[in-house]
Amino acid sequence: MDKSLNIISNIIIFLPIALITGPFFSDLIVSVSAIFFLYYCIKTNNFQFFNNNLSRLFLLFWAYIIFTSFFSENILVSLKVSIPYLRFGLFVLLIAYLINNKKGFLEKFSILIIILYCIVLFDSYFQFIFGFNILGFVSPVKNRLTSFFGDEMVVGSFLSRLFPLILFCILIISKKFNDKVKFLSPFLLILTDVIIYMSGERTSFAILLVINVGFILLISHMKIIRLITFIISLILITIISYQSTIVKDRMINQTLNDFGYKDNNLKIFSKVHQGHYETAIKMFADNPLKGIGVKMFRYECGKEKFDSGKFSCTTHPHHLHLQLLSETGIIGYCFILYLFFFIIRKFLITLKLIYIDKKSDKLNDLKNCILLGVFANLFPIIPSGNFFNNWLSILYFLPIGFYFLKDFNYAK
Repeated sequence: MDKSLNIISNIIIFLPIALITGPFFSDLIVSVSAIFFLYYCIKTNNFQFFNNNLSRLFLLFWAYIIFTSFFSENILVSLKVSIPYLRFGLFVLLIAYLINNKKGFLEKFSILIIILYCIVLFDSYFQFIFGFNILGFVSPVKNRLTSFFGDEMVVGSFLSRLFPLILFCILIISKKFNDKVKFLSPFLLILTDVIIYMSGERTSFAILLVINVGFILLISHMKIIRLITFIISLILITIISYQSTIVKDRMINQTLNDFGYKDNNLKIFSKVHQGHYETAIKMFADNPLKGIGVKMFRYECGKEKFDSGKFSCTTHPHHLHLQLLSETGIIGYCFILYLFFFIIRKFLITLKLIYIDKKSDKLNDLKNCILLGVFANLFPIIPSGNFFNNWLSILYFLPIGFYFLKDFNYAK
């Protein structure tokens, strides 16, 4: 059993690389790992990591979305998403188990993901400068970057959603908040800020802004570093916007046009987004308690009673909160709402600790790095991808396992 655990832990270390290849291999790693961990817990009769409020919350949510699937119009399609969703919760618990019980795992994972992250950063800058990445990939849209992701314009999402975990890993590798961190982090912070802006992914840049503001307020040991580097980043972003018409057109002009500022006809993000949102609201109003079922938005949006015009129908409403309200109803949404307020409560405790009690806690800083990522993903005034998308779900759930680190001095 220990040999199998070693194999699984080594496979998970390469998950960040699998994420770059697309959803297949990354989801395969998560699924196999989850099945193994469930078997491991049963075999060893060890369920200690299930004994916490967040695990119970996830299991209740999983049971609930299965329940609602049976009331959807396409039961099999909905169940294909809801039943396997358990794998993400099990995967989080496996990560929690490994970082607290498997010597060397945390450090190896941290080193590899930081190296990979830096490679993606370098490749993105390379593509921005030369028009193609180091493998020769050319972005299908001239004002967007794709790096190693081929035709998928998700490099900004990859970098922004993993950014809090990267900061967590830097602090782990350094063992202490010392000069090594102060030397490495400023360059990484600035390079990340700027390239996510230049990637043309506005949602990813908004997520980054939320993370940066939270980092400055909540991470006691790197507050000044992040504040200075964030100011430098904003200066560089301003210069780039003036120098590059491609970046300016995408990030500023197109954003203003989408919001309807130029014709004084304000929209919620854009005409397209507003159409999706109106459809989701109609679905929620028609099914307020349990919703229409997981993955059912794409099948229900064409109905006349949900019609909201030209942009009524799509695969998902492009807003996490409206998707959950429309597909899982107010009951399902309450699970996410609980998590959102759980994080806010943790942040308020941290603010009191830092600014009133004048204390700092290294382990608390690490945990807040992870919570900042979750909070940014759940931030209600930012558009989002499909909440039940496999690849995106891995980016959501992968960092959460590291939140359960019990001892800052563990990695040695």
